[in-house]
Amino acid sequence: MKKSISGNHSWKPYALSLATTLGVTYVLCAIFDALFPPYGLIQWLSQASPWPIYGTPAGFMTGFVTFTAAGFALGAIYGIAWEFWRQKLK
Repeated sequence: MKKSISGNHSWKPYALSLATTLGVTYVLCAIFDALFPPYGLIQWLSQASPWPIYGTPAGFMTGFVTFTAAGFALGAIYGIAWEFWRQKLK
């Protein structure tokens, strides 16, 4: 079996990588929202959210968990698709 360029054959590194990226992105956006309240991305997204993702510590944790879980799910889908097409296109 040939080794891939990245050295892994699993969806897990992709999922963990994107989950970490979106978690850090949420934290940076929350800091930006705290510094510049009327221009924040999270404040803008919170208007359309069915649960609180901004304004309180519980809202911050909800938003952080939501962004991290979404990153994990998207990374897993990407990793699975990558492996599927890598096998098909050999």
